[in-house]
Amino acid sequence: MTGIPDIATLADKQAITEVIRTYCRAVDRLDIPLGQSIFHEDAHADYNQGFYQGPGKGVIEAICQSHHHLTSHSHQVTNILIEVDGDKAGSESYVFGTMRSEQDGKPMQIGVWGRYLDKWEKREGRWGIVHRMVVFEHDEMREVTPANQEARSTRDADDPSYQFLTSRKWGDA
Repeated sequence: MTGIPDIATLADKQAITEVIRTYCRAVDRLDIPLGQSIFHEDAHADYNQGFYQGPGKGVIEAICQSHHHLTSHSHQVTNILIEVDGDKAGSESYVFGTMRSEQDGKPMQIGVWGRYLDKWEKREGRWGIVHRMVVFEHDEMREVTPANQEARSTRDADDPSYQFLTSRKWGDA
């Protein structure tokens, strides 16, 4: 990186970062309209041949449908690198997803590590993904012993976060 980015570039990078985080919130809460809002209408998503390759907005429905049986879900993104060139950008975001399910009456934890590689365009003042490729690094599934913490989260509009983030009602893009 050479020099210090100007304020507009920093604002664009922050806006893109917020969209990446919005994706995590959307799939963790099974909020399909919110998840679809991160993609432009003509976007393409490549989550590997074995899961999903097709229109960007369609991957959100596929994820929510395939993850609906899970008891909990948590995505984190880190190491977000963004290169902005006018109204186009590219990004790489490391992701770790932790999910819980139950198999044969036993709590199981699924961990998935990977990266989101995204091409972005700013259209009518809004950054959206035009192409996403997911690169999976590794995953695991193991039986866990819960620590008996009271679960407050839900995977729908009843999640407490919707009371605190007033600008993001469930289903609102």
